[in-house]
Amino acid sequence: MKDLTYYLQRKGYLFFQIGVFLIVSAPSIASIFIFLSLIGSHQNDSKSFIDTRWIFPFFIASFFAICSAFFSTFRVEELSHLSKSYSWVGLVNWIPFFYFAWRSQIYLNTNRMRIRVANLFLAGSVPFIFSSFTQLFLNWYGPFYFMNGLIIWFQRAIDINSNKGITAMFNNQNYAACWLIIIWPFCINSFLVLKGLKIKKLLFLIYSILLITCIYFTQSRAGIAGSLTSTFFIINKNYVGLIILPFVFYFLATQSFVPIKIQSFFRAIFTEKIIQAFQFSKVTNFLNEPRIFIYMNTIPLIMERPFFGWGAGTFAILFNERYAEFPRNPTHPHNLVLEMSYSYGTIFATIITLTIFLLVLKSFKIIFLKKTDTRDENNYQNHSTNKAWWSSFFALFLSQMYDIQYFDFRISVSFWILLSGLICIIKNDNLTEISNLENRNKFK
Repeated sequence: MKDLTYYLQRKGYLFFQIGVFLIVSAPSIASIFIFLSLIGSHQNDSKSFIDTRWIFPFFIASFFAICSAFFSTFRVEELSHLSKSYSWVGLVNWIPFFYFAWRSQIYLNTNRMRIRVANLFLAGSVPFIFSSFTQLFLNWYGPFYFMNGLIIWFQRAIDINSNKGITAMFNNQNYAACWLIIIWPFCINSFLVLKGLKIKKLLFLIYSILLITCIYFTQSRAGIAGSLTSTFFIINKNYVGLIILPFVFYFLATQSFVPIKIQSFFRAIFTEKIIQAFQFSKVTNFLNEPRIFIYMNTIPLIMERPFFGWGAGTFAILFNERYAEFPRNPTHPHNLVLEMSYSYGTIFATIITLTIFLLVLKSFKIIFLKKTDTRDENNYQNHSTNKAWWSSFFALFLSQMYDIQYFDFRISVSFWILLSGLICIIKNDNLTEISNLENRNKFK
């Protein structure tokens, strides 16, 4: 047993990397390696290394989530036909990941580690790109089963003229777009910081074009908006024109005073779904959006049980019973904060949301507002990677305010890896400040 523990301690970082690499294409196998890496994270020096200040609020939130699951076993009569195990099973989406965010810091503590993980996200997404293009141009569809069902790629038949975009190995286009939101900043960063052989630059340029194509053909508003948002935060001033270009094309495609030939040319670049999705009239008339109806009618449900919520897995039943006239059958509130408030109560949601908000704000100040000497090549690469890391998490979290892909294992693991990396960035900055202060005191 001691030999096994020692082996896991030595190989923990390797297992973590394998897990990240396989997370999108083989999540079942990836989960095994991630689990082994967590065992391996318990090294003798871990106590001096791990900073729990940012993780402690999540452990406090766990208490309220457990209380919610306990009280939800005594549901009101209208939900009595649901299994009482739903709320307890729902805890799996949160509490294990709090622990994961704590222990995974040991594998993300240095700039070099985070750069490697970012590259593994990109390398591991090659099967995703392959799946996207075979779905789009060859009309390959599944689901495809590998290793007796251990690996499943949900890839449906698709018509590019329909309103449904590519899904790749996911079963929904919004989930595919969410994954692209995660990896897109790392792709841009790799292209910007790459030095040396021109062939590598060319390969990353091709990779970037492939990702842009995938983002576009998901036809996901959240995917397109999230990608543009992250690009805004990390783009080099030399390439700032690239972020303006899509807006110029869209303007030329949609404005009536533009000559018809020019308008038709640029209109061909966009699908009708994308054009309609971002029309000004639709934006200004957002109150008529189905999601707004869901938001506004979820809030009264939350207020009925504000402290511990209704329990996980009950929303679809309760909402559809209360609002049977609503033409859609939502399975969740399409907003992660509302989902947490509904399922586990406002205390749980406030703790989680406030902690993430402060974490994002603190890391933003360190990464974007603090002066960094980027003339040094290593400093430039580290700084740029940190910007990409922050942008990826911010865009991912922002996308959960409009839809919820969090409950997909691939998305949730990535969510907490990114969050854990931000904690490490903050902690490293604090250690640097302490070191600088000690050095200044020595010479006084």
